[in-house]
Amino acid sequence: MKNLVKTSKVIAAELRQAERSINLAARDTAQFLLTTLDATEAHELSPAMSHRTIKATIGALSALAESQSQMAIRAHTSAEAAGRELGLDVTAWGGSAPKPSTAMLEESMAAA
Repeated sequence: MKNLVKTSKVIAAELRQAERSINLAARDTAQFLLTTLDATEAHELSPAMSHRTIKATIGALSALAESQSQMAIRAHTSAEAAGRELGLDVTAWGGSAPKPSTAMLEESMAAA
């Protein structure tokens, strides 16, 4: 990877792939939760029977949502700062890539 522009595009693509993976995991986990709730209702199972599964699934969804938030705020910000230090412009990063909003970044900094 001797060409800096090519390297930066590879890094940006992998960052976006990681974000997509987290989004897909959250979608699949939410679908699992809905299926569990539907099965409980359809088979008239006691809600207490599926309580632990539902609680664990909601915990997993919360962790995935937090992961996505951290990815959007920290990884994008850090990667872009490193890119600027290397002299890369928005074209080198694949300019149309989604980036976290300034409001989201400020909100995160206020919470920290």
